[in-house]
Amino acid sequence: MRMLALIPAFDAENPLPNVIKGLIDTGFEPADILVVDDGSSDKTTETARAPGVEVITHEKNKGKGEALKSGFAFAIDNRYDAVLTLDADMQHPPELAGRFVDEMMRSGADIILGNRMNDLSNMPPHRRFSNLATTFFVRLWTGKKIGDSQCGYRLIKTDLLKRLDLRTGHYQTETEIILEAARNRAGFSSVDVPTIYNDHKSKLNPIIETLRFIGIMLSYPFRKKKG
Repeated sequence: MRMLALIPAFDAENPLPNVIKGLIDTGFEPADILVVDDGSSDKTTETARAPGVEVITHEKNKGKGEALKSGFAFAIDNRYDAVLTLDADMQHPPELAGRFVDEMMRSGADIILGNRMNDLSNMPPHRRFSNLATTFFVRLWTGKKIGDSQCGYRLIKTDLLKRLDLRTGHYQTETEIILEAARNRAGFSSVDVPTIYNDHKSKLNPIIETLRFIGIMLSYPFRKKKG
């Protein structure tokens, strides 16, 4: 299986080298790692290019969803079989990439979701409540046994990505991916990953992103298919 590691990044020059090194240590070639620099003001692009990693640069910050979509388009255009998505701040341990591959090969699922909900000891209470609440509604809408709808550590087959109609551009895109995958009757599975919160400041505004999540959950059932 030819796989692309996709890292959306915004002002991530400090943690990014450890993510890239971790992926290379697990067997990724630098040419199969893509960083989407979403309008950074630091040296994120230069840092990523140093070891020979592919980079797409957004001139302005567009949002994590737009960064993901740029990476998905790259994967499709370059005929990758699957895309591993992980964050640039080391909250997703790159050395666990093999677990996602093994689970996809074992289960044959189209999308493998990271599941942090079996390790809540390090998750702040407000994030725990938010994740449990949003995951509850995602499970209700999709009828799927989703353990953690908010974890961005995922492995997705490119054949599925081609069928997703993604219309959002921020953190709610990760929820939209699950909703669209369920609509396309994708097979789901998951792997347990640790909950890690480090010293890198989150770019997520909880109030705005909660409103965006509510928006996608209320509007999605009424969305008309394109064409």
